[in-house]
Amino acid sequence: MGMTNINIACGNTFIASDAWINFDYNSSCSSVQKVDLLKGLPLDNDSISVVYSSHFLEHISRSKTLSFLQDCHRVLIAGGKIRLVLPDWENLCREYLKCRDQGENDKANFTMIEMIDQCVRLYPGGLLGDYLDYLKKHSDEQSKMIEYVKLRCGEDLSLVASNLYSESSSREGTFFQKLAASKLMRAVTSPNYLTARLKRKFSHYRIKLATALLPKAFREQNVSYASVGERHAWMWDFYTLSQELERAGFHNIKRLSFDKTEIDNFPLVPLDMTVDDRPRKGEGSMYIEAEK
Repeated sequence: MGMTNINIACGNTFIASDAWINFDYNSSCSSVQKVDLLKGLPLDNDSISVVYSSHFLEHISRSKTLSFLQDCHRVLIAGGKIRLVLPDWENLCREYLKCRDQGENDKANFTMIEMIDQCVRLYPGGLLGDYLDYLKKHSDEQSKMIEYVKLRCGEDLSLVASNLYSESSSREGTFFQKLAASKLMRAVTSPNYLTARLKRKFSHYRIKLATALLPKAFREQNVSYASVGERHAWMWDFYTLSQELERAGFHNIKRLSFDKTEIDNFPLVPLDMTVDDRPRKGEGSMYIEAEK
């Protein structure tokens, strides 16, 4: 009998296999089921061998985290395992202090933005998005910071900056090359992609309209127009998350690395590793496994 595994809040990183069920709040392909994950997993008790989730737990409000973990515990079979990947608060704090102490202030500034902006941003992308756009537009003189971002977050801005449709290369390549790489062409050739973009746009404008009558000062301080899944609701380190996992009923809680797992036949590539043996989500993440 084969294993049944679930990937919660998978985004665009999932396993297209009969052995995997991929869930996300938004879906632009048939391999991903659209589910409101905070309303409960649409699965039977004791039916899943492995629960995997990367960079989702920090988006759940602190008051709902325990119930979410308990739901993960509910669907697992006895002896089933959960693997969680998420930002490591302790690592971020240590990295910030180390960079500041060593006078690497650009790196310390980025770490501060990375920590705080995702918790408080009021518009799509936020300050972090603005800074990443700046790096992409100034890739030649900012190569050191681009490499640092890749190291910390796993995001390769050098590839984004070199895309044919990026501003920095708008004069390079033929018209047809640029058209083939454009978002317009992707929208034309992928109806699911176009539908998902239109839904996000409609939702954004609907929220703007609904909040237009609120006092301006209140809107500017309390209303966020960031997309669903952008903001962090809480930050965790290994110690606090271990306590929460224990409360949810898990045991044998271990901290591992991006390239290590105690789950049989777990696809580290592509879920947590790149093909060149890098951590997919960078060095600022932690990897925790626990057992039911």
